[in-house]
Amino acid sequence: MKEKFKRPAAILTACLPALIYIIWLHAFYWLLEGGRYTALLQPKLWPLLILALILLLAFSAAFISQFTLKTRVALHAGAWIKAAILILPVVYLWTVYDQSLGADAFANRFLNTGQSVSIKAAGLKEIPSQAFSGNPTTLLDLILYPETFDGQRVAIEGMVYRGTPVDNSSFKLFRFVVACCAADALPFSIQVKTATAENFPNDAWVRVEGLFELAAINDKPVSSILAEKIMPMPAPPPEKRYLFF
Repeated sequence: MKEKFKRPAAILTACLPALIYIIWLHAFYWLLEGGRYTALLQPKLWPLLILALILLLAFSAAFISQFTLKTRVALHAGAWIKAAILILPVVYLWTVYDQSLGADAFANRFLNTGQSVSIKAAGLKEIPSQAFSGNPTTLLDLILYPETFDGQRVAIEGMVYRGTPVDNSSFKLFRFVVACCAADALPFSIQVKTATAENFPNDAWVRVEGLFELAAINDKPVSSILAEKIMPMPAPPPEKRYLFF
């Protein structure tokens, strides 16, 4: 009986390098398709994906080189352990892909971004507003260019955060902004004033339409939106949830 299963096991072990290679290539293609990699990485850093492919080919070559006719049986147990280790990153990738940062991460990383940052004062001229080129206005535009949008009606999308104690007349609308990768994401937020704040729980995605206001409190610019309409919306796909510098 033992001999009956020995040959199929040896054949399957011999096929491990090819199987690992196919799985990794599939994961790589899956990340590229539709820009899914932007759920984890700043789009400008796409050359890192080429480096990742080179490393994949190098590791695959090293892994395959161990499987000679003379060593298949000897490497049987070790091969399966190494294969399992190589598969773990792929399993992790597909597990965390849809697990974006939310209200809990916002509370831990919160910056007082309701105090708007003037793009001129901060010397951030190299960061263009996407809204100026015909794209929809984002929360990042309002934070970096508050003077430009002051007194205008705006429509932006984001997630809800209601801290403790709960304020029934307002909530913070936030998005995470990525400079490099999701690990370094920082939350940018703006106060939304509304009489129906209690209708929107933490982590809910909403579209807010209203009047953008920039006021000075203690000589510091503080921005907010007087909401005229707040509409719940489905969460965007993971690659569309972050904003990028």
